Amino acid sequence: MNNIKMHTLLLTLLCSFSICSCDDYTSPDINQGLDEENSVSLYMEQYDPIANVGQYTFPEMTVKPKKYWTCVEVLNVGSRNELGWTEEIRGLQYHLMCQSLAGLTNRAVQEGRSEIAVWLHDHGSREAYNVSAEALKNMGVSEQGMQSGLELARNNYGESDGVHIQLKNLFDGYILTDVQNNPESNIVASIASHVYNSIIVDIRDKEYYEEAGYTLQYDARNKTTADAWKEFKNNCNNKGLVVMPVQTGEMRDFAIMNGYFVLNINKQHGTASAGQNLDIFEEILNWLEPGAPIYGWEQGIDEEVFVNRASKTGHVWVPCDWCYNLPLTSLMYKSRQTSVLARVDNPQFIDYEKKKNFISFFLSDGDNIQWMMNDFNSGYYSHEYANEMKIGFGMPIGNLAMLAPAQFSNLVNQQKTNYTLIEALGGGYLYVDNYGEDNNRATRLKELAGNVAASMRQHRVKVLGVMAKDLTSPAALEGFQAFVDANDQLEGIVAIQYSPYAGGKGEIYWVTNKNGEDIPVITAKYSLWNFGNYNTEREGTPAYIANKLKAEAGSESHSLICLHAWSNFNDLGKTTDEVAENQDGNHKGAGAAGLLINHLGDNFEVVSVQELIWRVRMAHREEQTIDWLNRVF
Repeated sequence: MNNIKMHTLLLTLLCSFSICSCDDYTSPDINQGLDEENSVSLYMEQYDPIANVGQYTFPEMTVKPKKYWTCVEVLNVGSRNELGWTEEIRGLQYHLMCQSLAGLTNRAVQEGRSEIAVWLHDHGSREAYNVSAEALKNMGVSEQGMQSGLELARNNYGESDGVHIQLKNLFDGYILTDVQNNPESNIVASIASHVYNSIIVDIRDKEYYEEAGYTLQYDARNKTTADAWKEFKNNCNNKGLVVMPVQTGEMRDFAIMNGYFVLNINKQHGTASAGQNLDIFEEILNWLEPGAPIYGWEQGIDEEVFVNRASKTGHVWVPCDWCYNLPLTSLMYKSRQTSVLARVDNPQFIDYEKKKNFISFFLSDGDNIQWMMNDFNSGYYSHEYANEMKIGFGMPIGNLAMLAPAQFSNLVNQQKTNYTLIEALGGGYLYVDNYGEDNNRATRLKELAGNVAASMRQHRVKVLGVMAKDLTSPAALEGFQAFVDANDQLEGIVAIQYSPYAGGKGEIYWVTNKNGEDIPVITAKYSLWNFGNYNTEREGTPAYIANKLKAEAGSESHSLICLHAWSNFNDLGKTTDEVAENQDGNHKGAGAAGLLINHLGDNFEVVSVQELIWRVRMAHREEQTIDWLNRVF
């Protein structure tokens, strides 16, 4: 009997004699009594040490401040991006000023002109920012106190513990906006702020700042984004770009800190009907340094419109539009990387003799940084059914480790027993079948895949999630191959299509790595997605998808189900109505997966994404898989 079957038999005997629970099983228990040659530790130790091998591509604030001011009344205040307010510490006008204050002050620290930074207050409601602020404390950066942005910009302060804590002497003046009448003056000012080292002040509030001695440096009231591109192109850093809607203040501190151009695609907030800046966007894509990331998001437009353009020119999109304090959450990130490891299951101890219709769930949108920094944990990752449903959680492994290393470690350390952590979606949001096709595709793919491989290997993440415009195309296969070539520790790829996510119809593609091992690319067979009053061919309610699965069930099958992160469903028990679950529901993520399972019978079994991959490998590449397992162990 070969080793893998012998060890599987041993596991089965142990479970049947109640020596251990299969659900509670851990590799050290089963490893007792095995000889050293077959020790499971060899598999568990398959990861790389932390090292900078070129994967750290995001900007870094490398100078540590001694203190920071907390700027209050900015975040979690419903008025922060609203117009129509008259009070000087409310509305978009105030939010923009505070963002510029933070960006310029933090840049002054980086340039050695100050020892005190600015943190935009989050009112203590977000776990990610709490752990990031605690990380600052652990680095020896102390909070000076809380003040409004108006006070910080206007007041005179003395020294504190030998640190000059006054801010207004760090700025050369102000940039004037009129966001009520010209939305794009917001965007222009966000760029002019770092060019002129001046805070953003709206016409509504300028008297308050002039009273404090500020003078006008640039008038953006009647300027457009097109004007800003003509005037400031040569003053901007082309190693990155920030894209944000006009009627927002988020991400301006990050753009100002790093000297990035800021672009709005829609000229008016939330609508394309008033015109767009796609012509400027395409110029900028070619102006950017090859492979430069794009941060933020746009609203009121199909995401494919802007993501597709970025992907084709070889730029990865980093969704982080509702992020705050990124210069400080990422402070000195290269030196703060730790060997925090994803939990993986030893594939040697899967009961491959069992025959069921196996199902795995993969939660969408794991590339989304702002989600990781907001309600990902509370609403999804710690869901009461997530471990039971053995959810595969996409996570921006490399990107989050750069932008918020404390939150990255926090999430990985909270991984539960049955979760599979999945790198999503290959370094950011891109389409593997067209990435870099207009800008030296082979080079762009190799660079990206190498960076992603480094992050995955150093954090023991074994599964990659990707998206393609057409999963069946030769170009998609070329993209899969690039990631497999870069990482011989990669065990499998899960793939969705834009759009529909289940456009791959559950097909499995095979890509051979440099060791001659065939790696499966498993496409989503179906997707749980709320369309309101209808379903589509492969996407819909739990009842609808369950009926699809039951109709095609056999003695054994392997189905990857994508959970659309933003779809909610109603618990109607075992309803036969295939649309009713769309109405008035609050079950999402693992909760939606539970509704689907409730419609299925005992011939179906939920397994983790990692286990599904190994079952697919054993079912389709048995001899190769057994040989691999015996050699590794």
